[in-house]
Amino acid sequence: MVMVLRFALAAVLVFAALGKLRDRRVVAARLGLGATVAAVLAEGAVGVWLASGLAPGAAGAAAALLFALFTVWLLRRRAAGARRLPCACFGAGPERPTWLLATRAGALALLAAVVAWSPATPARETAVAIAVALLVVAVAALTVLVLALYRQVGLLTLRLGPRSALELAEEGPELGRDAPTLDGLGRAGSELVAFIGEGCPVCHDLEPSLRALAREGIALRLVVDVDEPDVIERWEVPGTPFVVVVEDGIVAAKGTVNTLEEIEGLIDRARARVAYAAA
Repeated sequence: MVMVLRFALAAVLVFAALGKLRDRRVVAARLGLGATVAAVLAEGAVGVWLASGLAPGAAGAAAALLFALFTVWLLRRRAAGARRLPCACFGAGPERPTWLLATRAGALALLAAVVAWSPATPARETAVAIAVALLVVAVAALTVLVLALYRQVGLLTLRLGPRSALELAEEGPELGRDAPTLDGLGRAGSELVAFIGEGCPVCHDLEPSLRALAREGIALRLVVDVDEPDVIERWEVPGTPFVVVVEDGIVAAKGTVNTLEEIEGLIDRARARVAYAAA
């Protein structure tokens, strides 16, 4: 039983490290380059150590310490007021409640502690553990290759999608008017207000692209439907994902979007309208 638990924890750590490597750009933007490199190295090293069966008690203790550090960091973010955080556990994931992420990390720390305090594994079982560890690594590598292929197919599908977002006059705030009230909206320069749904797969796929646009210089304000239903109603959002481009506090473009190209098209449309109005 303990050996099964040890392999399960090893798989969690190895897949977490490989996921961060796969989505390294997005994860580095969320956690910082240094923290991302440290997390990948620590998760990968401890995961392989656990799977190898060498000094399983010490490996379990290392895993428990690693998960405990993750738990403490999440609890500190929650204490600082972060109700939701983008999940970077297995790569670039959607935002999830901070308490859920902390609870999951704490539970993994407790399971790792069970491995740390269990009796040493006999020599024959250690040999079996090493063989299984090699199989785990091979399966993990194949999984990453399949996910990479799936990601490329998905990106190609997005690129082939229409560039023009669906912009209807009766949906969302009125064009050319002051943007409705919203906490965090600076009303200066170009701003992107993105409405996403908690249970919306397309929204989760678009979230890394939205954050990438923010890193390129456009201010981003994410509105999650379950967290701010009053904002959804006040901005007359018909559904998610829905994006509004605000220029100096004025609604310059809006629309239902499905791809990064459609969002970029809305931004270009808003800037063209501003330039035309100023001419």
